[in-house]
Amino acid sequence: MKNPIKFCKNPDCEEEILDCKSSKKIYCTDKCRNYHGHKRRSEENLEFNLSRKGMIENFKLLKLYRDRNILTEDLIKFEKLGFNTKYLPEPKLFKISGVKTKCYQLKDIVFGLDPKDQTKIIIYKKTEKK
Repeated sequence: MKNPIKFCKNPDCEEEILDCKSSKKIYCTDKCRNYHGHKRRSEENLEFNLSRKGMIENFKLLKLYRDRNILTEDLIKFEKLGFNTKYLPEPKLFKISGVKTKCYQLKDIVFGLDPKDQTKIIIYKKTEKK
């Protein structure tokens, strides 16, 4: 009995599988199998990868300002430079100058919106997590 003609399951390849040692073989090579798995996982984790990349870009901008000792800036200016408020971590309470303040933390940078008018970003130097 002749084996049916099978084609590679990788949508970018779809070549005929010639050396069919097993009827379960669905990829022509290991390279095709690995690439198809990588592509599928990337599509499944797209939202998480975008969020992580957004947080990294926000961190780079905040670090640039902190390293130059610019600790207060308008939110609009930050957004024009690429800061995206969509990619902020969950707010936490920090003790700043003896007052509990809702802030965000990206790696070693603690920052928050100005409690008075919410239009400025303040980068805090010394904080205690509460």
